[in-house]
Amino acid sequence: MEGQAAFISLGNEQLHYLKWGTGKKLLLALHGYGNDALLFQAFPAYLQEQYTIVALDLPHHGQSKWPLNMPLTAQHIQALIYQLLQQYQVQQLSILAYSIGGRMALYIAQHYPQAIQALVLLAPDGLIFNPFYYFVTRNVIGKVLFRNFLHHPKPYSKLIWLFRKLHIITEARYKFGMQYLQTPESRDFLYQVWPGMAGIVPKQNKLRAALSKYNIQVHIFSGKYDKVIPLSHAKAFKRNLPHVHIHEVDKGHRLLDNETVKLIAQCLL
Repeated sequence: MEGQAAFISLGNEQLHYLKWGTGKKLLLALHGYGNDALLFQAFPAYLQEQYTIVALDLPHHGQSKWPLNMPLTAQHIQALIYQLLQQYQVQQLSILAYSIGGRMALYIAQHYPQAIQALVLLAPDGLIFNPFYYFVTRNVIGKVLFRNFLHHPKPYSKLIWLFRKLHIITEARYKFGMQYLQTPESRDFLYQVWPGMAGIVPKQNKLRAALSKYNIQVHIFSGKYDKVIPLSHAKAFKRNLPHVHIHEVDKGHRLLDNETVKLIAQCLL
């Protein structure tokens, strides 16, 4: 189902989005790495009467107009949430998010919990602290190694082997990541996206406190065979959070299909 295309301006940067539905409730949809807003095109069939769905193209994805080396900042997030609430004349919104989009959703929930009605997270990143991601995007030495590796990958093969050996990188994450490292273009894309979203990482204690204080309902759909963001992350996150509900599905990391779309939509209805 084709959506109505438009842009949200965040200063000099612009996020492209697709809009579906005419419902009174607002649903912000955030896709995963390498996807775009069309990831959510099956949901309007179930939600368009109750929700207005705004599916963003994240920075450097889809048709969003985002300068090279420009990070996504707290100021961008604040402007995004403010504009959405004002434009659609609502006090709260729900978020449907997949993978790296889930990390952004959790960050929003931490900082603007009063504006969140519900979170529906699909194989979400950000449920636990990721030391490898922190090392390559926030640590000075890690950032240098990461940049050099992406620009000159061959000399770093032994280092990657060591990371795998020490389980700093799991076998599944290694195989998943290598899919996006085959060409110079894909490596350049990774170099823009990963560091560009390094500041949008929830702080677990503050996030959990916000979810508890505002009684935010959180539904996490996790693939039973997901080796990239395993089910154990969701279970660890749920601990002492009664408003977090885990839905285990017979999928891997790519868990969206006709069957799961219907189950996910039911949580929002």
